[in-house]
Amino acid sequence: MTMSNNQNWYRLDNSALIYPAVMRRDWAAVFRVSITLNDSIDPSVLQRALEDTVKRIPAFRLSLHRGLFWFYLDTNRHMPHVEPDVLNPCKKIEQDENEGYLFRVRYYRSRIALEVFHSITDGTGAMIFLKTLAARYLMLLGHPIEAVEGVLDCDQPPLPDEMEDSHSRYAQFKHIEKRRESKAYHPRMVRQPVHTLNIITGSMPVEQVRQRAKALDVTINDYLAGALCYAFYQLQKQEGRKRQYPVKVSVPINMRTFHPSETLRNFSLFINPGIDPKYGDFTFEEIVQQIHHFMRLRLNKKYLNAVLSANVGNQKNRFTRIAPLFIKNIVMDIAYRLYGESRYSVALSNLGVMKTPPSMAPFVERFDFIMGPPRTNLHGATAVSYKDILYVTISSVVEETDAERLLFTELVKRGISVKIESNHF
Repeated sequence: MTMSNNQNWYRLDNSALIYPAVMRRDWAAVFRVSITLNDSIDPSVLQRALEDTVKRIPAFRLSLHRGLFWFYLDTNRHMPHVEPDVLNPCKKIEQDENEGYLFRVRYYRSRIALEVFHSITDGTGAMIFLKTLAARYLMLLGHPIEAVEGVLDCDQPPLPDEMEDSHSRYAQFKHIEKRRESKAYHPRMVRQPVHTLNIITGSMPVEQVRQRAKALDVTINDYLAGALCYAFYQLQKQEGRKRQYPVKVSVPINMRTFHPSETLRNFSLFINPGIDPKYGDFTFEEIVQQIHHFMRLRLNKKYLNAVLSANVGNQKNRFTRIAPLFIKNIVMDIAYRLYGESRYSVALSNLGVMKTPPSMAPFVERFDFIMGPPRTNLHGATAVSYKDILYVTISSVVEETDAERLLFTELVKRGISVKIESNHF
């Protein structure tokens, strides 16, 4: 089956270009969003819902291919299949897996999970797909659900704007901001075997976190980024290194908040706030304020457009366009090792408050968001909230839980009630 607009292949968007180039034999950039309902999942009904959803959202009905100059996405004429969940999620999605799709849908008890290769979408696009899938599942069970709050109507045709490369559309090139950043601190820990992902989630009342953030006159995201930065700052101090490196948290910015984009593909940028211990010791409050002011300085349309233009400009560079794909892959892999994960200690991706259609809310217990294993870093952090509960998750590829302990202990010390759960206990 082809797309309704008869286009069968697509260029990767600007954010997506890096991920195929830097993936390894045993690693690729995969993340996961999930929804937990109030009743056990029927796999046969979920399969029907997935088939309906993938027809409605062509941004996911794709497979990845190598061209002479670029990777590209082609329409996938097969149907994906749902599968039981596993203990260690977010392993690399192989080309010959699941009919060549770049995502997988898994189920366990009352949970539906979507794992996605980052080349097709970001967290916002993935959550729209997941909510649409869950809504379609409930509708097939006989529960009418409105197509609002990120739920798309599977009986309506796809919209062209949902497939837009918004990076290219909104890059203005009035000014190009090329960022130069120093190497960041990384913990000294031993990676566990491939495909081992340790997941620890702390659930806490949103209102308690909001009050603590309000007391410092910052947002919840600033507060969480500050708390995470403080945990890694303490971790570095405990290691007793002679040289103390900057501790930085990479925070993705959803560019849809700055532009009227309806794309379901990637449309995010990253900024790396943090602190540099060479200036002295920092308190928790000082770190939160440092991050808050760093974010406020850069969270404006003009600055972000300059960063966006730099990224798109690199793609449109004449040498970049004519270089064969294998040359591009070598250059991008070197650039990623030099300027990618080495420039931040840990990433924090916050999807914010999850909303569902009113008729869907009684069936939904919670949402979760998990970052897959980084390529070189050891930890990744995420946050998402639903029904007054904030879920903060740290995924790691090490056995030690020092970073998680420092983070959640600090939040408890500050009067926030935290309930801990893990995929290994």
